This record gives sequence, structure tokens and C-alpha cells, in this order.
Amino acid sequence: MLPPRFLRKWLCSIALLHACFAFSAPLQPARNMEVRVASMDAGAVRAEGVHLRFSTSAQKALAPMLNIDVAKLLVPAISAELSRVSWRCEALLLEPLQCDGALSVNGRAAGRLAVALEDGKSTLAWAQGARRLGLAQSGELPWVVDAQRMPVAWIQAFLDELWEGGRIGQGEVSGRVVLAEGSKSAPIRADLRLSGLGFDTPDGAWAGAGLQGGLKVAFASTGLETHVGVSGEFKKGELLVSPIYLAVPASGVRFGVTATSRADGGWALEGLDWHDADALRVRGSAQLGADDAIQRLALKTESSDLSALRQRYLDGVLAPAGFPELLLAGSGQAQVAMDEEGLVSLDVALADTNAIDPRGRFNLAGLAGNLRWSRDSAVENSRLTWKGAALYGLGIESAELNFRSGNGQLALAQPMRAALLGGHLQLDRLVWQPARGGVPLSMELGLSLDDLDLGSLSQRLGWPAFEGRVGGALPRALYQNNRVQFDGGLGMSLFGGQVRIDDLVLERPFGVAPSLAANVRFDDIDLGPLTRAFGFGEITGRLDGRIGDLRLVDWAPVAFDARLLTDKQWKGARRISQRAVQDISDLGGSGLVAGVQAQVLRVFDDFGYDRIGLGCVLKDNRCRMSGLKARGAGYVVVAGRGLPRIEVVGFRRDVDWPTLLARLKAATEGQSLRFD
Repeated sequence: MLPPRFLRKWLCSIALLHACFAFSAPLQPARNMEVRVASMDAGAVRAEGVHLRFSTSAQKALAPMLNIDVAKLLVPAISAELSRVSWRCEALLLEPLQCDGALSVNGRAAGRLAVALEDGKSTLAWAQGARRLGLAQSGELPWVVDAQRMPVAWIQAFLDELWEGGRIGQGEVSGRVVLAEGSKSAPIRADLRLSGLGFDTPDGAWAGAGLQGGLKVAFASTGLETHVGVSGEFKKGELLVSPIYLAVPASGVRFGVTATSRADGGWALEGLDWHDADALRVRGSAQLGADDAIQRLALKTESSDLSALRQRYLDGVLAPAGFPELLLAGSGQAQVAMDEEGLVSLDVALADTNAIDPRGRFNLAGLAGNLRWSRDSAVENSRLTWKGAALYGLGIESAELNFRSGNGQLALAQPMRAALLGGHLQLDRLVWQPARGGVPLSMELGLSLDDLDLGSLSQRLGWPAFEGRVGGALPRALYQNNRVQFDGGLGMSLFGGQVRIDDLVLERPFGVAPSLAANVRFDDIDLGPLTRAFGFGEITGRLDGRIGDLRLVDWAPVAFDARLLTDKQWKGARRISQRAVQDISDLGGSGLVAGVQAQVLRVFDDFGYDRIGLGCVLKDNRCRMSGLKARGAGYVVVAGRGLPRIEVVGFRRDVDWPTLLARLKAATEGQSLRFD
């Protein structure tokens, strides 16, 4: 990126004017003088095609004139190459030497430049509109640069020496820079005011826009080491340090750091400080490698207002994790240590913290306590408590979790048992292990449910009005790489029978389009309460079945191989209501009730049956239907028994899945169905 045109002109003119004045001073007695130089090298500036004209008038009232034209100016330090640089000084004073005139580059006006050399004191001042830039030096004193509303992009070349890849865009700077050449403590000191600053990196990990505030910089280099001290305040703007995005609050943020270069190309950062009122205070130190990778990091953070912390800093962290709208309140502190392999130690303390998921997945109230973890040593007495909690609308009474740290893991020291829906939830296993080197973060969970009220559970989850009690166990679930693997399966007691879920895998549980794969088996489910709860007529008997190769995407089924059969070993009554016959008949489309006419069917309330069987293989949004056995071009769904005898036969083998769902919904809502 080239510096702005007007600043390049000014920088070039400084070195060129000193060279030209030094060259022309001995020739002052001449009335008219013209000098042409093919090339000049003034160190930081090279000039080609230099044309200097000096003239005096016979009338003493008229001041001498000085014109300097340069065909090409090269300033390698700032990657500048300028053409047709001209300075017209129409009122030259020789004793003391002073000149003020218009500056132009490539035929375009570039403000005015004034130069004064007197008794070892040098001053140069450039102005264009509201922009001002001045340079002054006296004797052995430092050079002092004063700026007013100067674009900051001109320092890109200097920034490249300190921050490879950092790119400055928009913005203006005002203030003072002291170039204390020869001083070992701080050869460059700057006190600046920034307005509208914008910057970024090629990978987009760092960026700023519209930043306004103050900045103090101290820079020193001994040849072996470079020292940079930065402190300041942002009062307005936006800042991205991926994954954290901050819209600077009205109260502003203060920051500071001292950096020292190392022989290996890395940096040592001391006095790291970030202060954002009650939302966040961070202090610490770090060691960075030549590639900017973290080699050592130690931070202390605190927030007395987690709500403000959440709003200002955590969107970029919580949204990818699946909690874009999470609400936080309370206060907390944390100490974190890291090295090249990852987290070394963690100490988190929370006080009266609330966490609410607006999607209703979980809520925590009055969370307090601390978590202490160490990668390399054992830590005891780590504890969290809450006053109230809810999981998917299921209230969990107050409880306490005790942890211990060892072997790089934070683990539950003892099972946690809490009252839930008239029964109990027991958390048997909870293990957290952060990422280290190439090994990703992992979390393990094991729990059991004991004697929960199924009616209350159904009501809170929005299910049909089931009745009875439910229990089950999840021996172990492992979360790693955004994937949950359920080892040992999940077993539940439900409707007097058993439900078993095996080979359960959940991917992206909190991300975009979560997917689930599983195999489900039903054994001896009591059909009476099940069908009554769903409003699907009424059937007595017991149900066995399976749902194999089940796959859900975004919690909607996209594939499975399901087959449901009544238990023919059941010794009790097997009855099916008229309503259930109608509903089953309609599911396959164009169902046929054989053995009696539809008009006669309505005379009876229920019927005996021998077996009921229904299958569906879902693929490509279509369901391939099957039943107990083939019957001509169709399939038997209900095999009758006794008198009056009925038989339900389906004829449509392929049914559109959305259509089938609509029919099931209509059946469970009690809508009128027809016979085909």
C-alpha cells in the first residue's frame, strides 16, 4: 500500500530541501542561478532530474525566488515513487533562511510547504486544507513531528517492520511524535489521537473499523532487541480479534502492553491489560513464536457483569457452539495458563450466575462455586451448586456437583442425585478434558432416570398425554469433534415395556443441521395407554418392533427401516376400536376393509384381531409400505379374529412421506378419515 500522495510529497521535500539549500547557500551572491543535477542521493530519498532555479530582482523590494523541480523522487522506506514534484518559493529570505511556497506533484496542487533554517534550528511545515504536518529540530534536541488530521495509511511501511501482514485502511491521526535519535530508552515516542481508524489482516482474524481514541507508543531498538510499549483508549468503533467481536461501548475501553523482541524472531509480552468497565478486565503476559503462535500465556480475567460480557464479547464464541441467544447474568473470575500444547491450568469462580437458553434447552439459576483444573497436578475441592435448573423444561431441584482434577481431566468426584418429576435424576459420570496438541477436547456423561412421572414429562415436552412412570439409563456418552457417541446404548422402561436405543450417534448437536443415527427396539409395549395418549382410536395388546438405520437431520427423519408388530404371544384381550380401524385403513391410502362392508363396520364399536403389522422403509422422502403378509397386489395390515371379522389391506406401496405425516397428524387430532 503506498502512502497518501500529499504525505509522500512532504517527506521527499524535507530531505531534498536540506540537500538543495546546503548546495546553493555558497552561491547566494549571484543574482540568477540555475543548477541541473542528474541524480541526488540524500539517504532516505533519491532524486532524479533535479532542476533548481534561484533568481533575484534588481528591485530590492522584491524578495528572491526559488523553484525546485524534480522529475522523479524515490523514497524506498515508504515504497513511494513520485513524478514531477515542484515547489515554488516566491519570497525567499536568505538571512535567516526562510521560504514558503506552493507544492505540486504530477501537475496537481499539494498544499503549501514552509521551511526555516536559523542558528541550528530547522523547521518544516506542510498544510493542505484541514491537514497539517510539521517537523522541528534544534541543536542536539530530538526531532518533533506535529500532525493534524493526517491519514494513517502512510505508516504502512513502518508497520510492516513490526506486524507482518497488518494492513491499515482508513483513518486519520493527530498528535506528536518525538524522534529521539541516539536515546537508548525511547528513540521514538508518540502521543496520538485516532479517528475512524480501520485495519485488517489477510486472513481476517484481526480487524478494526471506525476506531476513535488515544494511543501512546514508545519504540526503541538496540540492534539486538526491539522494545515497543503501547497504551491507549478506544472510545468508539468496532474491533475483531477472532473469534471475539466488540462494538466499543460508550464508556470506552483502555488497553496496554509492552513487547520485547527475541533473538528467535518471537516476542515477549508483559503488562497485558484490557479494561472494559464492569464487563471485562484482563491482565497477564505471553510469549509468542516467530509465527505469532502462543508459546506461553497467563491471564487473569474478571467480570462483575456477565450480561455485559455476553453482549460485547461472546457472540463469536457462543454462536458456533449452538448458543447464539444465550443470556447470562452474575459475576465471575478466571485464571488461565496455556502453552504450545494447549491449556495448562484453569481456575473459574462464579457468583450468583444465571444462564438462560431462550430456546428452552436449559436454564440455570443461582449458579455459584469454582472449578479448578490442572493438566499436570492433582486438584481437589472443586465445587458448583445451583438453586434451580431446568433441562428442556424439566425442573431439577437444587444440587451440588463436586469435582476433582487428575491425569489432565476434570471429573465428578461422586454421583449427583437430584429430584425430578416425582422421581430422581442421577448424574453418575461427568468428565471434561481440554484439547492438547493434536488430541481434541472431549466430554463424557453418564446418567440414569428413576421413576419419573410420565404424565408430567409429557406435558412439559409437549407430548401426547401419556400416563405411567418412566425410567432409564445412559451408561456413557462421549462428546468429541462436535460428535456424541453413546456407548452401551440407552434403555428406558415405558408403557409397561422396554425401549432400547443402540448405535446412537449425534453429530453437530448444537450446530447447523444436527444429525442423529440410531437403531431402536420396542419390546412388550402396552398398546392401550399408548393409543389412548395419541388419540389413535384404541387398541389393546402388546407391541414389539424396531426402527433400524434411523437417521434424522435437523431433528426430522430422512431415512429408516421400521416394522411394528403386535405380540402374538400376548394372552390378554386383543381388541381394536372402529376408530383405530379407520385410521389404520387410511394410512396406506386406498385402504380396503374386507369381511364386512364399510356401512356395517360403523355399527360395531370394536373388533377382535389376530395380529397387526405395519412396515415402512423411508428413502428419498418416500415410504415403502408393507404389512403382515401379501394379499394379491396389496398387503395385510390387520388380520381379523372372531366375529364380526375384519381385515385391513393396504394397496399403495409407495407413499409420499409428507403425505403420510399429514395423515398421522390428522388421525391423532381426531379428524374425520374416509375409506377408499
